[in-house]
Amino acid sequence: MKIFKLLFSKILVVVLLLLMQLALIFVTAVVLEVFTLFRLISVIIGLTVFFTIVNKKECPEFKIPWLVLLFILPFFTVILYLLFANPKMPKKDYLRLQTIHAKTKKYTDNKSDTRPVMQENYGIEKYLNNNAFLYGHTNNKVTYYKVGEDFWQDLLVELNKAEKYIFMEYFIIDHGKMWDSVHEILKRKVTEGVEVRLMYDDIGTAGKLNGGYYKTLRKEGINCYKFNTFRPVVSGIHNNRDHRKITVIDGKVGFTGGVNIGNEYINENKRLGHWKDTAIKIEGSAVDNLLAMFLQVYDMNGKISEDYEKYFLSEHERFEEEGCVIPFGDGPKPFYNEQIGENNYVNMINSAKHYCYITTPYLILDYNVTTALRNAAFRGVDVRIITPHIPDKKAVFTMTRSNYSYLLKAGVKIYEYTPGFVHAKMLVCDDELAFVGTINFDYRSFVHHFECGAVLCKTPCIKEIKLDFEQIFDLSQEVTLSNFKMGKLASLTNALLNMFSPMI
Repeated sequence: MKIFKLLFSKILVVVLLLLMQLALIFVTAVVLEVFTLFRLISVIIGLTVFFTIVNKKECPEFKIPWLVLLFILPFFTVILYLLFANPKMPKKDYLRLQTIHAKTKKYTDNKSDTRPVMQENYGIEKYLNNNAFLYGHTNNKVTYYKVGEDFWQDLLVELNKAEKYIFMEYFIIDHGKMWDSVHEILKRKVTEGVEVRLMYDDIGTAGKLNGGYYKTLRKEGINCYKFNTFRPVVSGIHNNRDHRKITVIDGKVGFTGGVNIGNEYINENKRLGHWKDTAIKIEGSAVDNLLAMFLQVYDMNGKISEDYEKYFLSEHERFEEEGCVIPFGDGPKPFYNEQIGENNYVNMINSAKHYCYITTPYLILDYNVTTALRNAAFRGVDVRIITPHIPDKKAVFTMTRSNYSYLLKAGVKIYEYTPGFVHAKMLVCDDELAFVGTINFDYRSFVHHFECGAVLCKTPCIKEIKLDFEQIFDLSQEVTLSNFKMGKLASLTNALLNMFSPMI
């Protein structure tokens, strides 16, 4: 039954059309290069592309696969490079993006002085100010959820309190107990006059929701969009997915973290053992940052322009809780000019003096992050990384494990979560700094996806986050140089996969 469903699915049709286009490009390139004139032209164009790649201001890992392909198949690679390496945004869309950023900036330009809280870590906030254009906030309340089940129950409570609007943005929405409970509240809130907006990623929900599900939701009064609808045309733009998880309610409450809306995230689905995920709830002025991120992507995707005045509160409740909260977003060029998520991790790792603990489902690193982790271990920081023991993608899992030895030799400690799959994306260091969000330690999150999260500095929940890490360590098995083994065939396969991983 599943085979027949796959044979007649939209996904298979799209994949076949894409393969046909690639095959046509490949055959055309090979045929043209047979002729001397075209061969000469391809060499000239190839050299031009070669110097363009070499002189690009980006990590070497992004250059190497293109240079290898260019050496093997010059003409074919030139076409692929033009299609995938630099997906261009139409000028009209780029101008709309600039307008949207300018409109939200006036609501997120926080002037409160966070230096007394951030102190020696102020550079971390300053980096996010200059590149994500979002600021830190004090007098906020942050609640930490160490499992998706706790997040879900509190989410339902807060959704039921909504009076003006509910905005939700998720990579995955899947039918089941979790979505059904959320969906029922959203439908009821629409009848009560609450404005409900929802956005989900088209690739993230492929095989989970039917292609026209957003139309069904619209008929129910839920203003829904699919992010970056996937079409059977060879283009690099399809690589840019919306991996964010954001809920904003009335401008008062905001949620973010690793948890999508689906049964596996609340352990109703045990396919991968225990699903370890985390999230946070923010109450206070820092919710403005999450609201701005949502409105920017929603309006770009829907190609709409609106007045934001009614969504941002003129005054927020102030909480006595200590610390600073910096929610921020990241995404591909030209939306963002820097790899903000990656650089924020590097900044936090470099700031660690005593310990730095990390959870990530995938560990596919470039030189910058690898160097930061190794340098921290070399200077005596207790660096520990937790990855899954039960993988969701075997090829990615072996690529993750291929990075173990180099890190272990520098003194980095690695643990695999034996009860199941770790989906949480977290970092905590020195009892002062923490990050909870959507950003994996891999190229997709660092380069291709729209991501988000929050840096926490001296907030009370950091103690809970550290305690959660310690409990995860107790449930995990430590990987050491003596007990870690990887076969020669697996090592060779990973060497090839790792070479091209920045392009995927």
